[in-house]
Amino acid sequence: MKPEICALNLVTLDFIYSGIHRLPGLGEEVSTNHLTLSLGGGPIASLITAARLGATVRLATCLGRDRFSCIARDFLKQEAIPYRSFETSMKAGQSPVNVTSVMSIQGVDRSFVSYFPNTAFYRDTSPELLHYLSDCAYCIASSPNVQLFHMLKNAGCRVVYDVGWSDDLSIEELRDVLSAVYLFSPNEKEALKLTGADSVRSALLKLAEYVEHPIVKLGKEGALFLCQGEVVHVDPVDFDNIVDTTGAGDAFLGGVTYGLLQGWELHRCVELGNYAGGKATAGIGCLTSKASIDEFERLCRKRR
Repeated sequence: MKPEICALNLVTLDFIYSGIHRLPGLGEEVSTNHLTLSLGGGPIASLITAARLGATVRLATCLGRDRFSCIARDFLKQEAIPYRSFETSMKAGQSPVNVTSVMSIQGVDRSFVSYFPNTAFYRDTSPELLHYLSDCAYCIASSPNVQLFHMLKNAGCRVVYDVGWSDDLSIEELRDVLSAVYLFSPNEKEALKLTGADSVRSALLKLAEYVEHPIVKLGKEGALFLCQGEVVHVDPVDFDNIVDTTGAGDAFLGGVTYGLLQGWELHRCVELGNYAGGKATAGIGCLTSKASIDEFERLCRKRR
């Protein structure tokens, strides 16, 4: 069967320390007996969310022969995610897998320490990579590759793009990237930083000058999108027991992309995204708590 949604991303492994009451200071140790190893966030978490909802998917990544790569392969096999590993330049002894330590304080927030390999993977514009991705309807990505994004757009593959936080986020720096993007979904903090706006609504309107479909994630407040130039707020789907917010934004994007694939109106896509994001907070890590269309439909009927 032809894949419908693809993702371009290095695999991330999360070592999640939960059940702690505070973060350690310098020279201190905080202990817990709750440690979870799982696939981390980003486009792969979005892709797996879409696959669990029913989409046919594929992943473009890079894996080596190191221990972290072996663990990553096992996780992808468990989720039945088809993938192809593309070679990339690496320093000797480096793993091509991202590794993150997540310290989660229930009901408060989480902190991260991450290893990211120095690699040219996200600059790849090879014909092999383009061919692997371009026959999909949607490609989820979080690292900018201007040339590849434009090539995918020209091939009819719509790029769904998320951005991570950095202190130098600037909308002008992303202008060329966003011109090739179909849907862009920063969170509230990122949207305000990108645009310099004084409100989320103003930020959303500013983003619409650069990208076809901007959505701003508001966490527990839901999400904002534009419909015929008007700002629309979509309420969150509340889950009683929020365990861990890690990966909620990625699950949101997976839900939205699945809805787009079904040809739904954007409002319903964002509703599904809110459900998937909320569902992700009910378990430790990005992918422990599984979203389903049946549960989404039941919740929608109850809310009507």
